[in-house]
Amino acid sequence: MHSGQLPGYPASHGCIRLPYDFSQLLFTTTSRGGTVVVGDGKTPTPHLASNPGLMLAPKDFTPAMLRPLAEQEYDWQPERGPEGPITIVVSSSDGAIYVYRNGNPIGRAALEVSGRDRLGSHIFTLLEGSTGKPSQLAPGREARRWMRVTSEGRPVEAEQLASRLHFSPEFGQKVADEIKPGTTVVVTDQPVVRKPKPDSTFFAFN
Repeated sequence: MHSGQLPGYPASHGCIRLPYDFSQLLFTTTSRGGTVVVGDGKTPTPHLASNPGLMLAPKDFTPAMLRPLAEQEYDWQPERGPEGPITIVVSSSDGAIYVYRNGNPIGRAALEVSGRDRLGSHIFTLLEGSTGKPSQLAPGREARRWMRVTSEGRPVEAEQLASRLHFSPEFGQKVADEIKPGTTVVVTDQPVVRKPKPDSTFFAFN
């Protein structure tokens, strides 16, 4: 992503050229490790940019990270990534929630999803403030405000999805105490580690 053309360099099929004034605003409000969702300005149509089954970096393919979790079990080690933006991946296929900070895995938890319907593909970004209502996922915490992007063709509220997710309340509290405005939550029916399912739609994010 860059503003306009780069003098002396040929155009690349992978470039996203931005208006100069907009690029200044974008680059001054974002930082390395943040998430940018690119849409067409109408209805976001996500496309596969990389294998979603290879979301973890090679260094993360450790027995501890790949070991299946028992019901209500979780792993929480925030010291693995003490600073930086947080990204949370909710995978119904894996039955797990993964938490990354600055690209480093700092936690994961066993997940149960109620109902037969798919979760779908969604991205939520945490905004300032709270709703004033109690959190469904973190006892003793207030529910936060979220901005959403979805590929489902219909709006899906964060509260609606949260009502279907069941995991350790203690894990929910720990995550709630760490997230800040700008935190990104990716909800998917695809696996994070294993081979992806065919004929599916994905969000691309970095």
